[in-house]
Amino acid sequence: MSLAVLADDRVQPRQAAKPALSIARNDDLLSERAHREVREFLHEPGWRFGWKSHAKKDQFSFWHKHFTGTKHIDPDAEIDEDTQQPLERIAELRENAPVIHAFWEGLHATVLKGHRLVRCYANAFSFGCEGTLHCDSRAPNGYTCIYYPHERWEPNWGGETVFFNTEKTDIVASVYPMPNRMVMFNGCIPHVARGLTRSCPTYRITLMFKTEKIE
Repeated sequence: MSLAVLADDRVQPRQAAKPALSIARNDDLLSERAHREVREFLHEPGWRFGWKSHAKKDQFSFWHKHFTGTKHIDPDAEIDEDTQQPLERIAELRENAPVIHAFWEGLHATVLKGHRLVRCYANAFSFGCEGTLHCDSRAPNGYTCIYYPHERWEPNWGGETVFFNTEKTDIVASVYPMPNRMVMFNGCIPHVARGLTRSCPTYRITLMFKTEKIE
């Protein structure tokens, strides 16, 4: 995957990130070819079962693939002066997932300009897997991007990403896992991945980029 082509041609965001505590959606994010390459890469072996939204509280697990990073960047980590990216994490992403690294480079040049990569991984649900309501970050500059790489999706299959108010008393948004869609939101927003229905014949796969806004 050509980085130059990805940055200039394939990533086509509708809008830049909104202020904190916002939910921004970008549809038709990648070209058809790039979308296929990301989807095919995520369908390769390497998945591990046992991941949970809350490791100590949840009863049910789902599938997971780790590419780079942890929840926090080491304050002593070496940072590239030009890009402000943690060198070790970017190198790890390039080695573990070159297709996803190219995707990140395109995002960092466009939609996520001014963001620092904290973590990158993928989750997968089959029927019977469920997530629980959680927040990804307590920091006001912490963001999450969820990309839906599916080839197709049907309304009766479920799998929406549902967002709640701060008090966790009501739904404020529900995002359909439309193929080639990315949703970006502040990590402080409570959210949950809803399970799949019996009629869903495939996995619900999501690719996550966790970032810190530095500009």
